[in-house]
Amino acid sequence: MNDCSYQELGSGVRGEQNVFVNELVSSVIQVLVFAAIPFIVYLIGTKSAKGFLKDIGFYRPEGKTVQLALVASIVLFLVLWGVFLAAGAVEMFHDEASVTGMLRAAGLSSDTVLALIVMAWIKTSLSEEIFFRGFLGKRLIRRFGFLAGNLMQAGMFGAVHGILIALASEAQVPGWWIALLVITSFAAGCIIGWIKEKRGNGSIIPGWIAHGLGNTVGYFVIAFVM
Repeated sequence: MNDCSYQELGSGVRGEQNVFVNELVSSVIQVLVFAAIPFIVYLIGTKSAKGFLKDIGFYRPEGKTVQLALVASIVLFLVLWGVFLAAGAVEMFHDEASVTGMLRAAGLSSDTVLALIVMAWIKTSLSEEIFFRGFLGKRLIRRFGFLAGNLMQAGMFGAVHGILIALASEAQVPGWWIALLVITSFAAGCIIGWIKEKRGNGSIIPGWIAHGLGNTVGYFVIAFVM
């Protein structure tokens, strides 16, 4: 190879490595942002940071909720992602403004797989479980009861996903695609909220497992298989 070829190869390798590093930094920042509001509210209410992690449900669950979470993740993947595939909405997730579209454009490599894992488990699942189930869900359920509170947090969860895909996509997204995303996200939010409150003793860990595993498989299939 000539010098130019070596430079191009080196640039490509650095670009692949940056995918993982950039997503790791971005994911940590997003978790901190999503945890900031719950933390400030908790700090104002208790005048102390002690006990914050327990308040948002970041502790070991009781019983066999982890096994239940694994079953839930399989069901969520098969049903929710299956709905999108059957509806022909894969194109929405191939848009480079989406997580799966960005991974697909970067290509399959060890760095993009690491980036996928970080995004699936930290950037999306952990930050969303902290905010929607650990913070909003807990307070809404305490105020309005389990049924109403769980439906409300799941509704907000679904609405945010619909708004984000509509704003982030570079192409015009059909309204029924957005509606489908809202409905499926709402259903996932209801299920994970039920696991947390009714089987997980208030812990967000089982829901995080279900959410993270479902996202991991879904991201990989849509980005590198479809």
